[in-house]
Amino acid sequence: MDKVEQLAFDFCNGRYDFKEPDDIWPKVFEYLTRNSADMIIDRDAVHTLWTVNGGHLRNKVRNDGLVRDVLREFLPGYVGQGLTLYRGECKFLFDANKIGFCWTPFEQVAKVFARGLNAPESGGVLLTAFAPTEAILAPPNEHSSKQMDEHEYTCDPKLLVGIKVIETYPKC
Repeated sequence: MDKVEQLAFDFCNGRYDFKEPDDIWPKVFEYLTRNSADMIIDRDAVHTLWTVNGGHLRNKVRNDGLVRDVLREFLPGYVGQGLTLYRGECKFLFDANKIGFCWTPFEQVAKVFARGLNAPESGGVLLTAFAPTEAILAPPNEHSSKQMDEHEYTCDPKLLVGIKVIETYPKC
């Protein structure tokens, strides 16, 4: 098994080695999309991996379409109703139309990210949008709900409806 295959196998089992070089991760995600039908996937483990390391992986892959395709195949999915959700986003990512995947039904949680965690480089924006059922790739998992109290929904940002800025925050 070569390195790309090994990292893909690890991903399917909820393992991620952040020390691996950035340039290998697009290859891993391409491998995952090409071979998903033949892989045994622990969707709950992948969901936790994404909840904990999603931002880091997104930065390494640097291709939101590819990330979205992997998440659509490898996360548990969602069968509930559409929801109004919130996100605290970096202003520079918002301005570049590179809105992230992780959203919450709680405005106060999103404000934490907009004011600080996602604001150090360019300031932050507090966003809201409606997420129809087909936009939601996974509901909150135990890590997101009980350990972090973020209640994170993973969404395809391209399918969100009516994204609007509620508030902006300065660089911190």
